[in-house]
Amino acid sequence: MAEDDRSDPLAAALDAIVEDALLEWDRVQGEPPALLYHYTDVVGLIGICTSASLRATNLRFMNDAQELSHGWKLMRRVLAEAEAKANRPAQVELIEELGQIMSAPFGGYPDFYSVSFSADGDLLSQWRGYGSDGGGYAVGFDTAELASLSAQSSGPRRLLNRVIYDEELQLQILHRTAEAMLEFFAQVEPGDPLLTTLRAQTFAALGQLVGFAFAFKDPAWAEEREWRVVRAVSDSELHRVQFRPGTGGVAVPFISIGPDGRSVGDLPIRQIVQGPTTSPDIAAESVRILLASSGYTGVEVETSSIPLRP
Repeated sequence: MAEDDRSDPLAAALDAIVEDALLEWDRVQGEPPALLYHYTDVVGLIGICTSASLRATNLRFMNDAQELSHGWKLMRRVLAEAEAKANRPAQVELIEELGQIMSAPFGGYPDFYSVSFSADGDLLSQWRGYGSDGGGYAVGFDTAELASLSAQSSGPRRLLNRVIYDEELQLQILHRTAEAMLEFFAQVEPGDPLLTTLRAQTFAALGQLVGFAFAFKDPAWAEEREWRVVRAVSDSELHRVQFRPGTGGVAVPFISIGPDGRSVGDLPIRQIVQGPTTSPDIAAESVRILLASSGYTGVEVETSSIPLRP
């Protein structure tokens, strides 16, 4: 039997494992809310409205990078469990290579950039994060249009993800894929000339599933009801990367996400919630003027229901 004749069924089986994992992920994600809210301060609000774009920050430089490490730790845990079960040379070799890749967060894959949203547009924890003096805003985006906007790049198939906080569910998702991969590589004999090709196909396939790591967070953060837009940036796209000053003199990499050929009024903004403030009427009026001058019409401007603490 020719090598190509044997590789096609195995490649198809590998594709089926990945597709099954993605379909299960879609099921777990459920239906998103009609609006998703991006919390920002007044400088960020002005930038969003006037540039018709959102800043997606390199995940390795985000303020909540420690939160993101939760998913990576779970993946290493499941990999260690798979290693204990592996009894075929091809399985062991694959796990060793995956272990080397996972020794550094996101190693072996392109850099990923993310924008965070919440299903709740009036969260006290977020207002505290963006200033108790009225400097905070929750910008409500049409979710369907946001998902379409975020799909204008390569990378993981699903770019808008609901963050999963249930650790039991997180492990269930990872175990299911790991066990399917172990069973798949049990079919490959050591020294088989197909092994190199299959490993390369496996790493490419797992790139479609790397979004799991970005959507698993510790249950302590469940109140945030977070969703993420994630975009991959390859080496050939580094010209898109811009920088802003961060704490400690760090230049923080980010990319701008917006409609192609964007102009004023192009982002799918449907509502803006003004955080707690001592001057809600003046603050709301300034937002209305900002929206009108930036080409946005029909956007609801509301004030937080949470009272400002003296």
